[in-house]
Amino acid sequence: MQEARQIVADAMSKRTVRGRWTAQQRQQIVRASLVAGASINEVAQRFGVRANLLSSWRRRHAEALAASKRKVTPARFAAVRVNAVPVDGTIEIDLVNRLIRVRGIVDAGMLREVLAASR
Repeated sequence: MQEARQIVADAMSKRTVRGRWTAQQRQQIVRASLVAGASINEVAQRFGVRANLLSSWRRRHAEALAASKRKVTPARFAAVRVNAVPVDGTIEIDLVNRLIRVRGIVDAGMLREVLAASR
């Protein structure tokens, strides 16, 4: 409770324009609202913000969290050196979101082109 009063007091002293909260203050308030059993209305009232504003901050926080988890690193391919004679066959490369299948005579040049196109 003392922490909530301190945040509100700091906000009142730092805010010169209505509705301007620092990113750190928003983060602290959102964290307080995410505690198990916390009510958005109670937390908003304790920190002196409107419940709809706190809900908006929580949505942005959830979206940012989801976006940070979605970051995917690109696939890396090992260097391939083929000295054999091209033969008739099939090569399948199973990636997370697609499957690359090359049928027929596959030589090193064709394989390089297919892998470059898949990036």
